[in-house]
Amino acid sequence: MAKATYAQLGDACATAHAMELIGSRWTYPILRELMLGPKRFNELLATVRGITPAVLSSRLRELASTGLVQELPSAISGQHRYAVTPWAAELAPILRELGRWAQASPVREAAGGLTPDAAVQAMLTMAKPDLAPTAGELQLYLRDERVSVVEHPYRVRWDATELHAERGTWADPTTTLRADSSTWSEILFAGRSVAGNAEVTGEPTTVEALLACFPVA
Repeated sequence: MAKATYAQLGDACATAHAMELIGSRWTYPILRELMLGPKRFNELLATVRGITPAVLSSRLRELASTGLVQELPSAISGQHRYAVTPWAAELAPILRELGRWAQASPVREAAGGLTPDAAVQAMLTMAKPDLAPTAGELQLYLRDERVSVVEHPYRVRWDATELHAERGTWADPTTTLRADSSTWSEILFAGRSVAGNAEVTGEPTTVEALLACFPVA
């Protein structure tokens, strides 16, 4: 028997309904892993840590029924990809604000690591681009060494008003950085050194300018 909604219980608050849509277990990790672009089922299974195939299938169906996730057709049998809907994509700035709010949680466990997309989302959430001494562009490659050595490419650019990141490669990048995604998050947010923990090709000053967007308290 389906659980009664807040509205069915006499509470038609839209914010309560929003929490019904995104507050269930696994919903946010799935949406996070799709916010930067579509993924196949097995890619989601590898990046939504701890979820089982059966639960992922069930959650994807539920998210499709509520208008948050859509399945994209493919010419190759069994190669369907999943993506957020345009409506769900509007959640991006809201979820980043939620992430900033959660930084002050008295019960948050900071250890555990981040997937490549999670690390990039953390960058978008916590960046203070006005602190960067110069604007710039970086080709970023992240891998999650807990599960694979496969690298995921991201185009990162910033100026005094915004940091932008998306999956993909620059045509002719002047500076490239390669790292494990959890290690990269420690470089950004815990002051871990780039030397010995990331591979940089090109201009070190570009990396320094990017890191200035993430002051370590």
